[in-house]
Amino acid sequence: MYLSTLLTSSATSVARHISRLQAQHPNKIQLFALSPNLPSEDLAKLVRQLTQFSPHTLGCLSAPLPHPASSNIVSCSLAFFDPNTCTPFRSQIPGREVPQVGRYHSFRRRNPTIVQRDSFSEGDAPSIVDWDRVWDQSILSAEPPSELRGLRPEDIGTILYLTDGAPEGLSNSLSRFTRANKIGLFATSTPFITGRPVTLFKNGEICDSGAVGVAISHPATRCGMRFVGLEPLAKPMTVSQSEGNLVVALDNKNPTQLLLAAIREKGINLTTPDYEEFGLATFHDDLPSQMFVILSGDPSRGTIALRSMSAPPPGSRVQFFHRPKSNAIQTVDDSSRKTFGFTVVPETLAYEQFHEGGFELELPDSFLAGSERGFLVSRANEAPWTCSIPGSSVELE
Repeated sequence: MYLSTLLTSSATSVARHISRLQAQHPNKIQLFALSPNLPSEDLAKLVRQLTQFSPHTLGCLSAPLPHPASSNIVSCSLAFFDPNTCTPFRSQIPGREVPQVGRYHSFRRRNPTIVQRDSFSEGDAPSIVDWDRVWDQSILSAEPPSELRGLRPEDIGTILYLTDGAPEGLSNSLSRFTRANKIGLFATSTPFITGRPVTLFKNGEICDSGAVGVAISHPATRCGMRFVGLEPLAKPMTVSQSEGNLVVALDNKNPTQLLLAAIREKGINLTTPDYEEFGLATFHDDLPSQMFVILSGDPSRGTIALRSMSAPPPGSRVQFFHRPKSNAIQTVDDSSRKTFGFTVVPETLAYEQFHEGGFELELPDSFLAGSERGFLVSRANEAPWTCSIPGSSVELE
């Protein structure tokens, strides 16, 4: 396996970099992530170069990576895998649909017996359908992509994938690989760049939905988390009750009121945009292990909604976190460790324009790709979860 990440302000240097590495690693399975903040002609040339060199190529358009030495730079990350130890795959397993305006969607089951009546015409017998259960079962029962069905779960150590915004079916289907660390990157939004919601690549095919990835038969790698620029709020607490993606009670108290009290104590003014995100972290060995975006809170009912498929279960040790807007985002690690990582970048960075210049930095033995939409993590038997707070990263070492 060979990894490389290039940050540069020269489209020409990206082309040279790709040519050099592809010549050095023929007949390998290639995975790439390329930021699209380039003139359209340059972007098209680089995409052709990346997708036509090898018959075994997977990739996506990703967000540019921030670096303190320069702004408006393009990033190109490449990984080459031995086909004897790596299985590429393409997934079209459906995930959860985004709720449509005007259509009922229950984010919380206030009563487990509550159901939705499906519409019916005159003369038909009314039917009662629990749509939440139907959708959940469809996602949970999904088979993995066809390329992975013949693999023995105990033989797979790592699964890497690049996905659209609905990965739930795929991520749950990968749960049978109980020894593997599984990480996925949400491809950056590209409707104004390529005319597609996301832009994924498999060999010569361009895909606007689903996912592409690789399953690697190496032993499971160490999976670490970094939450740069996030500051704790209040003291650690214990989840007393949770339901779906909602935290219902913390220390048997109203979670929203606890968060508001912590915000007041910290002196954060909610009437001015002096903050970026609020998060809720779980802990393992006294270190933050998961970090969920807090979407909303209800002071009267107390519930807090998290941007996740599920909230931490009762008994989990958690703590509120906050990322001030003034905290700089630094996602690039210049160390010499061999790492494969995904990181969350600010949404504004994903749409900055590229300017030709002289900056260039190569990170050998490192594959780092960014997205303003976040990444997914499932370490061995861990339930899949999503992180989308800028400055957060997952790394396989």
